[in-house]
Amino acid sequence: MFDRKSLLIPGDFPPVVSGIATYFNEIWQNFPPEKCLILAPKDSGWQEFDKTSSLNIIRRKIPTQNTTKAKLLKGLLHTFWTILLHIRHKFDILHCGQVLSSGITGWTMKKLFNVPYVIYVYGSETYRFGNKPLLMKSIKSFLENAEKIIPNSRFTMEEFLAIGIPEDKFEIITPGVDTSRFYPIEKNTGLIKQYDLDDKFILLTVARLDERKGHDYVIRAVSELRVKYPEIRYIIVGKGREEASLRTLVSKLDVSEQVIFAGYVPDVDLPKFYNLSDVFILLNRQSIENEQLKGDYEGFGIVFLEASACAKPVIAGNFGGIYDAVDNQKSGYIIDGTDMNAITTTIELLISEPGLRKRTGDYGLERAQHYFDWKIISKKVLPYL
Repeated sequence: MFDRKSLLIPGDFPPVVSGIATYFNEIWQNFPPEKCLILAPKDSGWQEFDKTSSLNIIRRKIPTQNTTKAKLLKGLLHTFWTILLHIRHKFDILHCGQVLSSGITGWTMKKLFNVPYVIYVYGSETYRFGNKPLLMKSIKSFLENAEKIIPNSRFTMEEFLAIGIPEDKFEIITPGVDTSRFYPIEKNTGLIKQYDLDDKFILLTVARLDERKGHDYVIRAVSELRVKYPEIRYIIVGKGREEASLRTLVSKLDVSEQVIFAGYVPDVDLPKFYNLSDVFILLNRQSIENEQLKGDYEGFGIVFLEASACAKPVIAGNFGGIYDAVDNQKSGYIIDGTDMNAITTTIELLISEPGLRKRTGDYGLERAQHYFDWKIISKKVLPYL
């Protein structure tokens, strides 16, 4: 199985906190490092991460910004370093973690050295670059020349089917969850004391503070529900570009007592926050207002699995690859994340029926353990190494 030597070019990789970084870090833990090399950027904190990692990581100075210019520069640098590394290591296959910034590397390596490549897609790429004909032509060429395309959900696959990529090129491999880290535990008494949460009903979102994550609609729902349910609290874990506007909204609606900005939380502490909550909620939608991210959406949603693995019921917005992450009406509820009536009704249902919360959370836990553990997911990647 491991006769071939591979190079992974993930784009995002720890210590960066993102779904892509988590996806590749968790999967590649299960592969032999001497055969599976990783080319990653020198993000802040990389030395500390690499000291404790068993992975074979090669770090180089590569930009990590999300602008088109940065992505193009990133692609050129990925290609440059990959060619130099190939001269030394003679790779048998490449794993390109992003369609634009490393897809060009796979395409170039195939043309120059006949090295096959696999490419990973997460959704929204064609929406964000659809008005740039040259980029779209390049993306399509990178995909058509790949040995296999791995989308993170059926919704993502359908996005690329729509631009003419044949279905037999795809193999859906969803993200997973580390069930040895995320599992049910008692609510942490230290956090209860820190945030004054004794006897409170706790909603939780763990996500970057971006428009498409839907924090604003949860805040509005909390404002409506607090009169009937004064014990309701909403904890927001994460940082991001929308923090100032969300804080302004909290002030405008006078819900500073109900809404708690916990900020950045280290990975090691995330299970404590999931288990602190009663319901996990992320009302994902497609980005519209932010020009740089216009068209972006949730291609899957690892956080839903992390919450399920802690036996928490989830509420999700209905746009993107969510139907692969959440089993609707079983592990949680998929609703229109911009419909205030649907949001408040669903939250109220879970507040008022603790038995339903337990059944939903228990189903999600079993589903996470049996189908989405990273060890199970990594076996799906094995045929392409």
